[in-house]
Amino acid sequence: GWGTLLDHEGRLILPARIVFDVENAGPGELSCTIDGIEIPVETLPDGKLRLYISGDNLSAGEHDLDLTWSSLTVVQCPRSAFVTGQQAADRVMLTGRGLAAAQAGEAAHFTIDASDAPAGRPEVILVHQDNTAVPVSLAQPRPNEAIWLASYTPQKSSSGPLTLSVKWNGRLIKGCPLTVAVGSSMDASKVICSGEGLKHGIVGKDIKSWIDTRRAGPGELTAHCAGPRKVAYCELYDHGDATFTLNIKPQEPGRHLLTIKYGGQNVPGSPFPLKVAGAPDASKVRVYGPGIEHGVLATFQSRFICDTRGAGAGQLTVRVRGPKGAFRVEMQRESQKDRTILCKYDPTEPGDYRVEVKWAGEFVPGSPFPVMIFDTEEELRRFLQGI
Repeated sequence: GWGTLLDHEGRLILPARIVFDVENAGPGELSCTIDGIEIPVETLPDGKLRLYISGDNLSAGEHDLDLTWSSLTVVQCPRSAFVTGQQAADRVMLTGRGLAAAQAGEAAHFTIDASDAPAGRPEVILVHQDNTAVPVSLAQPRPNEAIWLASYTPQKSSSGPLTLSVKWNGRLIKGCPLTVAVGSSMDASKVICSGEGLKHGIVGKDIKSWIDTRRAGPGELTAHCAGPRKVAYCELYDHGDATFTLNIKPQEPGRHLLTIKYGGQNVPGSPFPLKVAGAPDASKVRVYGPGIEHGVLATFQSRFICDTRGAGAGQLTVRVRGPKGAFRVEMQRESQKDRTILCKYDPTEPGDYRVEVKWAGEFVPGSPFPVMIFDTEEELRRFLQGI
């Protein structure tokens, strides 16, 4: 069964997962090493042994393989293993604005991080559409770290985008070749802003949105958010690829104005009107009406009103507990903007009911409300008098 695991030179291709049937091999122990490093062997429930050789932390190329059973070499076992260069190249990470956009006559940069890759050196090829090469310089800020800063300066924008290829030990890095747009100047109209955080939010919670400046050229990104009386705290997180996350932390409810500028110019949609609701406060909800008071079934009015004005942003939940199948809860309001909700539950049997009202998951004042419904006025009177 070795044939499917080997290359044309008889070397084991890594990564490899191999299962061994040792039922007829007699007593012994399976041992495997790569370049003298022991590889753990797993015993399966059916008694077979499984070996997984990932190839991680191995440089591209050939490595010594030793596979024995009780110190005897396993029959027809390959004596070497091979790690492809592509596997190593896939561990190299590229980041930076220069991977996606550059401006004619201005230096552009990106970073090559090979910290998790085997030893090697990057190779960068950058060309125009007519295959004219663009010089790229590589600098290693810290010689003991496998991180390079690549820099280049395109001289013309009229010839179209550039094609960028980065190789590691002769193999293309994952995602390459890349297309790099070359612009003539900063263009704030090319900035893209998205996310619910451009429309609304709640005091006490981060309001998030996303900003993409990859096609806008080099420029400074700024954000400012002003409330009715106070300025909201704005935080821009740079992802390293010319995209950003904007976190806004408002200090007060009310209408805010969010201004996002790039290179001193408003981006499309800026300034954004931002509605900020107050943090939920269940203590501000008022519940009143005959539906939360004791009564007689024949004349009982189950309606009650929940007034959520001033309670901030939240969701009203009403739960009625009582005789099974004896009621159905209904809730309604005149409009979506109405903060007063009419509730009713129309009981069909006498008994012990309990009305639970919550705002944003918290009980409102007085909730849960105990409600006793009787068959007769006499029973109600006796209950109220504690007889």
